[in-house]
Amino acid sequence: MGVQTDLREKLISDYAKLSPQMQKAARYILDHPSDVALRSMRAVARSANVPPSTVTRLMSAIGVETWQEFRDHYQNRLLDQPASYAQRARETQRTENDANRDEHLLESICRTEIDNLSAAFTPEMVSSMIETCEAIENARQVFIVGRGAAYPAAFQFAYAYRLFCDNGVLVDGHSGTFGDELRGIGRRDLLIALGAKPYIRDTVRAVEFARSQHCPVIAVTDSDVSPIATDALCKLVVRDTSQSFFQSFTASLSMMQALVALLVARGGHKALQRIAAAEEQLARFDTYLEE
Repeated sequence: MGVQTDLREKLISDYAKLSPQMQKAARYILDHPSDVALRSMRAVARSANVPPSTVTRLMSAIGVETWQEFRDHYQNRLLDQPASYAQRARETQRTENDANRDEHLLESICRTEIDNLSAAFTPEMVSSMIETCEAIENARQVFIVGRGAAYPAAFQFAYAYRLFCDNGVLVDGHSGTFGDELRGIGRRDLLIALGAKPYIRDTVRAVEFARSQHCPVIAVTDSDVSPIATDALCKLVVRDTSQSFFQSFTASLSMMQALVALLVARGGHKALQRIAAAEEQLARFDTYLEE
């Protein structure tokens, strides 16, 4: 394990022990590693909304003596990332007087979404997705929860998964049944939880309840230290960077689609039979309009 990976793991493992101010700094560093590589300590502290002394105390807490030493590790990490990361980090925002402001904004949105997707399919993330598929395949029941803006990704996964597996449970809480839908969850099951800051209370409560029942959790979230990622069996950390006022869930949706594709690819003839049977049932209900 490289030193920069050690630092990341140290920040995650010690997160709960840190003061609230140091937690703010640690989370910013975990979520914006490229900023550490390219910006000064004061600039990073300002973006994290903490004083520079907090960053100094944080470095001391994880055994790093100087900012240059800390930054060197993140610069080495940045060299291994797609070039678009460094390019995006150097870009400046367009001025309001730009005659082609709208076009430039749309171009920027496109680049940001592509970067979000690229970060979701790094070799490390691919390994985590394969590990996630193995956990899903071995589970008695697979519970899926994603509230608020995360719901579309949760729903799409649950719907597609049910086309070839009959052990999926979408925890959506219709008619006040949120708690009921988690009844019976246990160590032989699996909870897939999706969420990003600001975190929905129901999602966090579902994860906490699953943990209390010794049910392993797969967290699809925006940070290694998000409340749904704590003690997760697998953490699929995706970026939600957006040029809009609202965060992006493009990477989360794409990752859930990728998990479905992986599961089908690994499912063999049995998965194909179940999909064919599902299509036949939909046809009997005349579900889709035929031209």
